[in-house]
Amino acid sequence: MALYKYLAAVPGESAREVIIEAENEKEALNKLRSRGAVPVRFLGDASQESLKRGFTLRRSKVNTYEFTRQLAPLLDSAIPLERALAIIAEGAQEQEQKAFVNGLRQGLHEGKKFSELVRSHGSLFPGYYANLIESGEETGCLPIVVNELYKFMGETKELRDFIVSSSIYPLAILGITVAVTVLLFTVFVPRFAKIFADMGRDLPGSMLFLMGASSFFAWAWWLIPLSIFVIWLALRHILGEEKLKYKVSEIIVALPLFGRIAVDLDMCKYIRTMAILIANHVEIIRTVRISGRIIGNPVVSAEFDGIDRKLKGGQKLSAALRGNRFVPASLVPMLRVGEESGTVGEMLTKIAGNLESDTRLKIKRLLSLFEPAVIVFLAVVVLVVVVSIFVAMMEINSISQGGSI
Repeated sequence: MALYKYLAAVPGESAREVIIEAENEKEALNKLRSRGAVPVRFLGDASQESLKRGFTLRRSKVNTYEFTRQLAPLLDSAIPLERALAIIAEGAQEQEQKAFVNGLRQGLHEGKKFSELVRSHGSLFPGYYANLIESGEETGCLPIVVNELYKFMGETKELRDFIVSSSIYPLAILGITVAVTVLLFTVFVPRFAKIFADMGRDLPGSMLFLMGASSFFAWAWWLIPLSIFVIWLALRHILGEEKLKYKVSEIIVALPLFGRIAVDLDMCKYIRTMAILIANHVEIIRTVRISGRIIGNPVVSAEFDGIDRKLKGGQKLSAALRGNRFVPASLVPMLRVGEESGTVGEMLTKIAGNLESDTRLKIKRLLSLFEPAVIVFLAVVVLVVVVSIFVAMMEINSISQGGSI
């Protein structure tokens, strides 16, 4: 969905800027009019503005997770939103964080909705944040939604931190492997080859191979990233950016273990978002539409495009998700039980928790496979170098013995 910005007026109030999330401009206008606002002027695509603001080489110091962590208990204590933002701004250590929170306060003073302000900050917030905030505003459950958002973001952060911490040792091994390989081919092999040159002997085939690899590492290593970049540009020009992204996503999904992990990460967000929305009494068709936009992989997202149509046709959510190849096997029967008992939200929360635990286990297994793979690669490289040098030494020895006879 895109973000559309309008200058709109509500009867009895002055005109103000409004940001609407919609599939197209016609739907945006309908949403605007349904709120009782009269569009005065179309101000452009706000999503493009968000992208431009987000495209910067300097990393933003605004911490939306910390902001949500502070906001949740304040709203739980029945403190008004504007007052809660003032308290957060007062305690902010970073000037950029303080300016960000004060900007939200200023927007509230101008009569803008909190969800509109979140959308206007584009890439600072996760894609699901504004939709969930809007659902909380419409249902009058904003404190509950912000609390759920804090838990959701916390679990996402915990999973991300787990991946980073679990990757440190394998990446260290990979770095050492690369360093040893480069050292072998740029220092050790050339020095050994110089022995043959000083003897006035032709290099044996094994050493010619090693010298070729040494020359490549010494001056032609840049051809690898350059080739990858050129191939990427060519494919993007031929296929188009969207189609290329889809093709890359297909390759990722098809990978044996990594593909399943990538799909499960999207499914965790999808199921968790549905659980939050359903728990806050958001209408089911809107719930699946919002949740579907959370999925980042276009191949996975395409499988969920027709869920809302099935629900409109009278199917239950469990029946609409049956047969979807990306849905975890346990989801449909557990969801059916939740529908029968009237605890769909709670059941989806349990399913999301179980899936997150399984995903952590799969990531741990993948990293445990990565470590021996890197060690085996290093062993093969060292073996090739040692065998090549051994063969060359044998040739030197045979030449020396032949000369002495």
